[in-house]
Amino acid sequence: MANEVTIVTPEQRDLATVEVSTRLVACDGGGGPLGHPMTYYEVGPEGVATCNYCDKKFVLARPGGEAHG
Repeated sequence: MANEVTIVTPEQRDLATVEVSTRLVACDGGGGPLGHPMTYYEVGPEGVATCNYCDKKFVLARPGGEAHG
């Protein structure tokens, strides 16, 4: 489980906040010509990580399916 990474999908490209199930996330801004370099972030104890390029917010989902943060 420690090696699992959530990667932004094309369907999530336009979302400002993405609910994730892993603490390690990767963002490329949705890819394509409007994307940015692939960057990796670790969701911290507060349950949130933010992309330094596109400001997309990653929120860690709680086991019950409810977002944390």
